[in-house]
Amino acid sequence: MSDDIRVPATTATPVESAPRWWAAPLLGTLLAPLVAAAVSGTDNTFADRTFLMAGGAVLAYAVILPSWFLPRTPALGRRRIHLTATGCALAAMFPAMISTLGWMVFLVALFTGHVDG
Repeated sequence: MSDDIRVPATTATPVESAPRWWAAPLLGTLLAPLVAAAVSGTDNTFADRTFLMAGGAVLAYAVILPSWFLPRTPALGRRRIHLTATGCALAAMFPAMISTLGWMVFLVALFTGHVDG
């Protein structure tokens, strides 16, 4: 009787890493604050309000950050690009979203009688 314990060989192939997986997240990380600064600085109304630039960058980073931690497989390359593009688009749209939301709150308060004027 033999005391050999045989472990079956695994046939799993190692997952290949994508060649430049870091390109899209790096581009988004560098581009998002530039887009946020450019968009919030184009209109003089938002020149004094740095929270619009900071908010756009933080919102963009919240979307771009997961792309750094996705598995580095070629199959997820498109998802990485989509997260980066969405983050940069949110950075560009943030001042408009805040302005629209502010006007909506003002108009609702005005029409419901909560604004003294």
